[in-house]
Amino acid sequence: MSNKRVVFDFKITFTNGGGIQGQDFRLDIDGDTIADKELADYIVNDMQLLMVGKVDIINKHYITEAHKRQSVNIKADEKLIDLSHTIFDGLITYKGLPAPIICDYLSREQSKANYEEGTEFQIGKITMVTNTGTYIDCPFHRFEHGKDLSEVTLEQFADLDAITINAKDAIEIGKEYFVGKELRNKAVLVFTNWAKHWNTELYFENHPYLTEEAALYLKECQVKLVGIDSHNIDDTRGKTRPVHTTLLGAEILITEHMCNLDKLPESGYKFNAVPPKFKGAGTFPVRAYANLG
Repeated sequence: MSNKRVVFDFKITFTNGGGIQGQDFRLDIDGDTIADKELADYIVNDMQLLMVGKVDIINKHYITEAHKRQSVNIKADEKLIDLSHTIFDGLITYKGLPAPIICDYLSREQSKANYEEGTEFQIGKITMVTNTGTYIDCPFHRFEHGKDLSEVTLEQFADLDAITINAKDAIEIGKEYFVGKELRNKAVLVFTNWAKHWNTELYFENHPYLTEEAALYLKECQVKLVGIDSHNIDDTRGKTRPVHTTLLGAEILITEHMCNLDKLPESGYKFNAVPPKFKGAGTFPVRAYANLG
């Protein structure tokens, strides 16, 4: 166990006027160092301060001394879990679809001509298909007259009560994985462990998928969204897509190519996967994440 303590002074200014100072404060830390920002956040939260503006941490240094109380964990329990893959130039998400091209529209060097010395900007340009990275499917993706990204309400994308279904190492995921679970009005995230193959040739073949029976059951249970950490929620060995048809036909959204589902609890958390508000598009990448707080 670490016996490191941080010693510091601080000065806090309030947004409604006034301030407070402290000298020679000592806190136990779980590690060898702690950033000023994390230390400031801890002080504000621990003292239950309101209307806090600037926080200055002064004369910070470390000593070795027996801990007096529960330590400040600089690797605090994560409340937000990123469930999205990184999109990079040349990434192949789906064989047969072009990879994204990510480049400069205006480079920093070019921008120097437009501004005073020392000021520069980069404006990027991205060319890609909408089925890239971790993305969400809306009804328009499958149905001509279905709702597109601009027509689906935020309430269907954000702050959804969620449940994790453990289907690790399964290929065919049937109804039995969902029976007996609390599903109604929830985002149902199916963990298969297939994300371990992301960006490899193995990712595209013989991947896990839901059966049509499972999709029909989820529809009957009136779930809001179904996500999976696999190449496709449907079996891609054939040309039918019954899971997409069933779920999107019932306006149940789909999130594919997720990751880090193994870090989620079984339930008791919120799920978010909000895309830009595009008209005439039914699929788009999202920064999917879970809020465990």
